[in-house]
Parts: sequence; structure tokens; C-alpha cells
Amino acid sequence: MKFSPQQEAALKAANDWYRNGDKQVFHLFGYAGTGKTTLAKYLAENIGEDVLFAAYTGKAAHVLQTKGCTNASTIHSLIYRSRDKSKKRLEELKIELAELLVSLEDMKQEYIENHPKVRSLEREIAEEARNANQPMFVLNTESEVRNAPLVIIDECSMVDSSMGQDLLSFGTPILVLGDPAQLPPVGAAGYFTENVTPDIMLDEIHRQAKESPILRMATEVRLGNELQFGDWGEGCSVHPYGTKLSQEEVLSYDQLLVGKNKTRSAMNKRVRQFLNFDDEYPVVGDRLVCLRNNAELGLLNGAIFNVTGVDGVMDGKVHMNIRSQDNPLSGDIEVAALEQHFLGRGKELDTQYWLRSEGQEFDYGYALTVHKSQGSQWDSVCVFDESWGPKKERRRWLYTAITRAAERITVVDMHS
Repeated sequence: MKFSPQQEAALKAANDWYRNGDKQVFHLFGYAGTGKTTLAKYLAENIGEDVLFAAYTGKAAHVLQTKGCTNASTIHSLIYRSRDKSKKRLEELKIELAELLVSLEDMKQEYIENHPKVRSLEREIAEEARNANQPMFVLNTESEVRNAPLVIIDECSMVDSSMGQDLLSFGTPILVLGDPAQLPPVGAAGYFTENVTPDIMLDEIHRQAKESPILRMATEVRLGNELQFGDWGEGCSVHPYGTKLSQEEVLSYDQLLVGKNKTRSAMNKRVRQFLNFDDEYPVVGDRLVCLRNNAELGLLNGAIFNVTGVDGVMDGKVHMNIRSQDNPLSGDIEVAALEQHFLGRGKELDTQYWLRSEGQEFDYGYALTVHKSQGSQWDSVCVFDESWGPKKERRRWLYTAITRAAERITVVDMHS
């Protein structure tokens, strides 16, 4: 394989870092189309087949797999394991109930059945029996990371401090890949990118990448140029303000991306109408996005799920079964999702924050804000360009949006 002088220098620096072993993390950053993944894969092949690839989201892990990194997985599945936290508690409650029933055996059956402690224990047992079937997760100290020669993390800006520290706890060398032209991470993410000077920064777009309409768009935006309206080839296009998309066109995209939550809500409502989903609560077949991490259930902020079953709405929570869109073979997860987001009242949780401890947070996921889409990628994307603020921030927003698409993209300018 022939590399450019800049890529050759990057490979040498990464090799030197790995051989010297003087620090645990190597930061290899570069813009879209500069060959970060290609270099990382080449480095891994020279080290050996035990090198591990991982990314924060299932989508990003799948993209790595399509690029030949066949063992790529989510960081979560790589370093955490399930545990049976509720099963022990369930057995304890059953023993307590059995002992109570023995102490009441001389009483009438009606008295026993209505005994407050009996009823309370029966409710607790039913709840723990449900929880016992839920996947709980804890750091897997026996993870294959422990003995791996190297771990390569893509889209590293998505990793928060807790997950980052867990990764480092194995003592294994870690090569992180990032793109500084993207939007900065939201919230606690950015453990490997915030206030960091990269060891290598790639800025030369390689020849094959220049032939991709998506990467040509991304490069134009990154350089501060306006996208020209019209057909960019291979199913990629840019349209002016006022362009209307048909129902068929809207439903043909894997993901819609917007800039404002108001637009996101309107788009989600519109798509659900197209799909004849009239209930304001989720129904089987709906697509949801997770809004808050839950390590014990294996839920990641920004991950997409499909609804596979709905038990009903009780006490302000939607009880349903969901399945990861990125990893459908992982099976169903039973959740109790707070109803506020589905009803357009998500801001209530900012003041009634204690409710957040009582359930999980999801919203409809047909349209996402670009911030929420970070770390993911889809084959076909439609971007409604609502970028705002200083030109530099608008540029990063649109660049991030465009690079979420792998094969086909439509950009609609929403600035009048």
C-alpha cells in the first residue's frame, strides 16, 4: 500500500510510540478523507491479529467492520459484562416471604392474603423478578482488552471520563482517532479530545476521497466555502430554501438531521403521521432515541432503538420492550420510559429532576439534532441545514452533519 509523506510520517510516529511504550494513549487526529482508519488498520495488521477496534456507538463500530476491522465492537460490549444483581435480592425476598407465611400459618387464609407485609413482599418479588431478567452491567476485569497488544478507538470524542478511565484501567496501549473539524462533544464526553494536542494531525485529503461527493461537500464546508445548489453526483444534492420533499422522499432516508429541537419534534410528528402511528405514545415499530445513559441496562445516549412491544402507560411511564437498531441480535430490553418527551413536555424534567431517577428517557428518533447524531453514521441522510451562530460554528455543524452520511445525502438550506 502506497502512503503519502504525511501518512508515512504518521505511521512512523505511531510505531515509535507503540514500541517505546512511554505513554498509554496516542492521539491520531485528522479530517474526513485523510485516511485515519486506513492507517490505524495498517498499524494493527503489522502488530498482529489480536489488536482490538472499538467505537462508542454501534453505528460507528459497524462502519469500522465495513472497512475491514472485522472485530470492531462497541466500547461498552468490550469492557463491561452483565451481572445478575436482582437475582440475589429476589431469593432473599422469597425466603423472607416464606418465613412470614410460616409465622402466620395459624391465621385464616383471608387474613394472610390481606396482610400488609405479605402484600408488600409479593409486590417487591414481582418487581425484582422483572428486574432479574434485565441485563445489568459492570466493568469486566477479565475483558480481552486486558491481554490485547493495542486497542484502537474511533470517534473518540464521544467517550466520557467514566468510560475513558475504565478503558485506561486495563493498562493496555490505546490509539484514539478523532476529527477536530466536528462539533465539540456535548456534556461530559470528550475525555480523549478536550484540551488535548494531537500527536499527529492529518490534513491532506487522499485521492480516492476527493472522488466522493460526500467528502467533497465536507471539505468545501470545512474550508469555509458555500455549498453550490444542485446535483453533486451519486445521489448527493444540495437544495435552496423552500424546497419541499415528498412523503416518499422523506421516508427513503435512513435518518433526518436538523438543528433545532422544535424542528426535530415537528419532523418526528410528521414522519409518524406518514407511518400511520396516531397514538401520541410509542407503538410497536416506532423508532426511539435514547436521551440518557443507563449503564446497568446498557443504554447509551444517542443510540437508536426499535419498539418491539408495549405493555401500557402506568404512573407516567411507558412500559415497553425495545431492541437496538445497531445490534438487533442483542435481544429485547424492558424499559419504563418517562412519558414527558413523547408528549412534548421534556423541559418539565429540568425542574422535576427527581423524576429522572424513576425511569429511562427516550424520544422519537426519526429526526435527530446533529449534536445527538455525533458518533453515528447512516447510509442515507437528509440534512435540514439550520446551522446558526458565528461562521466557524455553522461550518462545524454542517461538516458534522454531512459526515454522518456514508453513501447518499441531501442538504436542504433552511435559511431564508
